Amino acid sequence: MPYDASVALKQLETAKTADQIDAVFSELCNELHHQGDVGLASYFSIPHIIRIAIEKSIYNYNVFGLIVTIEIERHKNNPDLPKDFEETYLRSLKVDLPDLVNKGLNENWDLTLTTTILSALAVSKGHVELAEAISKMEDEAVTREFLEQF
Repeated sequence: MPYDASVALKQLETAKTADQIDAVFSELCNELHHQGDVGLASYFSIPHIIRIAIEKSIYNYNVFGLIVTIEIERHKNNPDLPKDFEETYLRSLKVDLPDLVNKGLNENWDLTLTTTILSALAVSKGHVELAEAISKMEDEAVTREFLEQF
């Protein structure tokens, strides 16, 4: 079923509390990504999510996690990015997303935020498989197992 993300994105723009922001991201995560499926609404939302996060200084794992998830899934069995939107989309990932990361370099990062930010940086550089691998490192047991093997 098609999803109109503009309503949730407008709510994100006007959200005043962390709870309101979390509620919007809960909806966006449920509607823009479902069991590996993403689509045009997901792609069209990315530049707006990044822009709003920069403007409102929203700096949490929901922002980075959703962006990374959509970009990882875009490269799997999902619709292609429309050619006339490609420049806008890729600019938001390659330029605006690193700007957002840079805004929070002096913040404290827990493990979840760290893995989503590192994944976002990998995505911004076009390293989608690396981003997916990094995102799995949020589980400390996975990290320990990886380190034992290498």
